[in-house]
Amino acid sequence: LLSLSLLRFHSPYKGELMRKFILGSLAALALVVPQTVFAADTPVLISTAVLPDVALKVASNSAITDSVANDQGVLLGGLGSDLYHIPGDAADIFYAITDRGPNNDTVQPDKSAGTGFVVPTFSPLILKVQISGTSVKILETHAIKTKSGAGATGLPNIKGYDAVPTDVKGITADTLYNLSGLDAEGIVKTANGDFWIVDEYAPSLARLSSTGAIKARYVPTGWKGNPTSFKAVKSIPALYLTRKANRGFEALALSPDGKTLFIGLQSPLLNPTKAIGDASLATRILRFDIGSKRFTGEFAFGFEKVSLVDAKATKNSDLKLSAMVALDSNTLLVQERTDNSFLLSTITIDESVNILGSKWDLAATSPSLESYTGVGTNAEVEKLLAANNKKVVFNSTSIATMPGKIEGVAVLDANHIVVVNDNDFNFAYNTTSGLVEIGKLKTSFLTIKLPVALPTYPEAAAAKYGKKCSKAGLVAAELTCKAIQGDLRWRR
Repeated sequence: LLSLSLLRFHSPYKGELMRKFILGSLAALALVVPQTVFAADTPVLISTAVLPDVALKVASNSAITDSVANDQGVLLGGLGSDLYHIPGDAADIFYAITDRGPNNDTVQPDKSAGTGFVVPTFSPLILKVQISGTSVKILETHAIKTKSGAGATGLPNIKGYDAVPTDVKGITADTLYNLSGLDAEGIVKTANGDFWIVDEYAPSLARLSSTGAIKARYVPTGWKGNPTSFKAVKSIPALYLTRKANRGFEALALSPDGKTLFIGLQSPLLNPTKAIGDASLATRILRFDIGSKRFTGEFAFGFEKVSLVDAKATKNSDLKLSAMVALDSNTLLVQERTDNSFLLSTITIDESVNILGSKWDLAATSPSLESYTGVGTNAEVEKLLAANNKKVVFNSTSIATMPGKIEGVAVLDANHIVVVNDNDFNFAYNTTSGLVEIGKLKTSFLTIKLPVALPTYPEAAAAKYGKKCSKAGLVAAELTCKAIQGDLRWRR
């Protein structure tokens, strides 16, 4: 453009001299352009779909008849606890899960803290949804329940171990505990129809039927519950009993081959003390083999400095590992967040730093793994973290309209993800009026084009010749997703 504009003037440059001048000007312009245009490195918000208003009572009772008599006016929400997309499914189909239900912080008569359950008979819901442009359509709703069909509820399990449940006014009761209760978080679905979820209470990994019935729950050794409505398998290292209340397992990923689960601990263990756990920048990821029903690995995960995740945050305890996706059998996409913003990073699961059954699972080990608070604070833990080969691939602050408290992440392909926020059921309890007030924050599903391609993605890692695929044009090694007689299949 510079050279062409100069041609409009009477110039002394003639013939070869003019040609050299023009080429030189264009070359200079080419050197400038990459420094000022960043389109290839900028994420793009493709669409935002908003969950329609549905009464919580209607959603709950559609899954378990008469399970909720009074929802206090609360709407269906909290779906951002996790989001899962089955590799090969249509690109607009997802599974979402709520947490334990609408709750508020309360003050008990003795001035201690409590958790108020606004709808105590609510049971966490699993929803199959279709996301198209700006709309969300609910295709299926399943409540988590016992084998008898009773709602599991979202109530805590064990008095003296879990945070104290109360009503909205701060009054507790033994009836507000339930060994079947789940503070549900991460979710995946296996080829046989089972759902697997994780829970913040025990913390636990739970296997559910295709309709949400609890088949088994894997809990720490020494967990004091002895339920009769499901099988409790006490096989997680006992050290996990030192989890921070309501900060147990938050993230869950299924390897594309359907054989392995990865379970993320939301916050560092309070090991050996609360002060050390709150200051820690090291949490843990467990590995579980579905075939043998055994835990086969444990790996350390290191948070970034809290200021790098959230410029407004100052406490390490604000950090949470909140979502994971297995890109292949040993590569995870991991979300670390505060309530304001988040980072996505890829890490490698390296067998050489598998700490399951090692000294790091013993309470006597000092300094503990959780003593790590950054570079130079624990050389042994630094070596474990270095093996992760961690690479930050996305910063949520690059999307100006990103909602807060994003907890669910799904991967469509190497370039596209979908995230969802947890709106905490969008209510507030007015202590003066004694009424529940509904807010304006909606559950939103955001489809985003990443600034750089992921190294792989679940559908590509699971691709086989002739197997169904989700979108024409996707590439996986030597295979391409093609439309064959109206059906999408991987083909050479």
